[in-house]
Amino acid sequence: MRISANTLPQIAEYARSGRVVVFDTETTGCSRWDEICQIAAVEYVDGVRARTFSVYVRPTCEMNPWAEGVHGLSLDFLAEHGLAPEEAMRQFFEFMGNDALLVAHNNKFDMRMLNQECRKFDISFAPEGIETCDTIALARHLRPGLGSYSLANLIEALNIDGTNSHDALDDTLACAGLFFKLLFGYGQRFINN
Repeated sequence: MRISANTLPQIAEYARSGRVVVFDTETTGCSRWDEICQIAAVEYVDGVRARTFSVYVRPTCEMNPWAEGVHGLSLDFLAEHGLAPEEAMRQFFEFMGNDALLVAHNNKFDMRMLNQECRKFDISFAPEGIETCDTIALARHLRPGLGSYSLANLIEALNIDGTNSHDALDDTLACAGLFFKLLFGYGQRFINN
């Protein structure tokens, strides 16, 4: 969903009296050959946290050393603790369900990785009634002029509880805090008009 003064009331409606699913992925790298190695999500219903989800995924490709340095997930760890990609995606899509606002920080990257994973493993991904929201775009709209819109910087600049640890569940919880604070702390003037 494109962020504008016109769409903020719709986003706020999801947050107040609908379903919001905030999610994050950790990956083996950033190329079109890379895969998801962790996916996590938190569901909010009527603005209240309802459930959490987090799984590790066994990739079928090599791990970029840079990516492992960021999130600390090794291929050995993932071989022992991860699910097959098809099973991990099935569980995530079941958790996500339909009729929700799907929120992520840098949503384009996470959605690209989801779609890439589905194509690679021939998994159907056609959720009904799903809108998307990128907290980077939301922050740029509501808090223009910040030096950086990284999750770590926004957590610090806006005094959000949470950490940008590059663990998908930690990052998801921080992103959710950012989403609600931006929307109801800084976006209230747009929502009320």
